Amino acid sequence: MLRITAGEHRGRKLPVPDVKATRPLVERARMAVLDHMRPILEDARVWDVYAGSGILGFETLSRGASEVVAIEGHARAIRQLQETAELLGYAGRVQILRIDAHRFLGSAESELAPDVVFFDPPYKDFQGAKRSGVWELFCEMSRRLNPGGCSVVHTPRGILNPTEMGELPGLVQRDYGTTSLYWWHAPTDGCIS
Repeated sequence: MLRITAGEHRGRKLPVPDVKATRPLVERARMAVLDHMRPILEDARVWDVYAGSGILGFETLSRGASEVVAIEGHARAIRQLQETAELLGYAGRVQILRIDAHRFLGSAESELAPDVVFFDPPYKDFQGAKRSGVWELFCEMSRRLNPGGCSVVHTPRGILNPTEMGELPGLVQRDYGTTSLYWWHAPTDGCIS
């Protein structure tokens, strides 16, 4: 079970889908990044990419976000996302898409720019041939943010190299045990250097 840490549903426990690749972010890391984002969460549009349990998206709704687009490919995770959205009364504010994350940017649902992007691919995608594609996808989604928005990627600890980090100037790393979170803020003037 996962616990919502703040807002309307603070303390509410949510089930985790029985999917091998689902690895929810530890609570203290989730709290840290969401507390950091507090100023932009009110009425935010959120993309939760590789949503898994959906805890990050549901946390943002509890804290005042207006809508979440949850992108997930696994059928069991999709069912759990739907059940949780109903349970919390968020069914009308969560759009759940069973689509490969790499195809999402070409879809109609990606037309409205997000204020927040959570990007949490399987750790294995950061190894071998998939690595450059998954990193490029995160960077492209980050560049779609509304000015002042924030994107966050969850990776194995310290895995990004200086070249990758340089693609999003100002990318910040925070480590939590064997995990790293990297977050990036879109410039408020909309210009990415």
